Amino acid sequence: MSKKHFELDDAVFQSKIRKMAKKWKIDEKEFVQDQGAMYWRDLARFIPPYKSFPGRGTTLGNKADQMAGKLAIEYDLKKLFFAPEGRVFNWAESTFPTGEIYKGRKVIGAGVIKSIGQMRRFHNANRLKNGRPRSLKGFQQMWVDEAMFDTYKFIVQRDVGIAKASMAKGVLRLKPNIKGIPKWVRNQMGKAIGNARMAKVNNSWTAFFTAKAFGLQHLSMGTVNIVRRGRLKAMETRLKFLFKKAAKESKLKVR
Repeated sequence: MSKKHFELDDAVFQSKIRKMAKKWKIDEKEFVQDQGAMYWRDLARFIPPYKSFPGRGTTLGNKADQMAGKLAIEYDLKKLFFAPEGRVFNWAESTFPTGEIYKGRKVIGAGVIKSIGQMRRFHNANRLKNGRPRSLKGFQQMWVDEAMFDTYKFIVQRDVGIAKASMAKGVLRLKPNIKGIPKWVRNQMGKAIGNARMAKVNNSWTAFFTAKAFGLQHLSMGTVNIVRRGRLKAMETRLKFLFKKAAKESKLKVR
């Protein structure tokens, strides 16, 4: 199953950035690169995991958001796997080693899994397009040993933050010193697929970003529009501040 490949048509937004650069007579490439990186970072804040829907701020998340992601993974895995206590699992493993698990004439489990590899294959086979697993009924779930369930859960939880990192990777490509990317997201950079580049289109500079990961589909166009408006307002405020600062330093009168 392919992961979501994420790109945005930001022609209008980037046109506004360039117009601001011209209006305030500042370096177009530097401004587009700087503001494009902050815009992409702002969007990444709204990519799961997060404990509560992001409000204002710049950080991509905190430890509570990371823990929310880990708990979501545990919840998702319990939709696919049932981990009974040891003696019950041993009974199922010895009585029904290759097929469905019965209690009397009733099927109570789809079978017994005996390896991490089998768990991974079953997990991937039951993933939806958004990466989350389908919800299986009890008789459709595979039974696993408690220790094996915990081991596999730990393996999958190590990927928490990859979707955010896929976007942050492009941000850092254009603005290496940007703030707001926590360590637990930075640690996923090696696994993440994301990029950014600057290019001239019709004699104007444009920032191009791409990202690929499960979870990116959670970014709705409504959220995108909110982030765009916020970034444009922040840009205008920043430019006015810089203009006034430069004017004061040159001893010009400003309002």
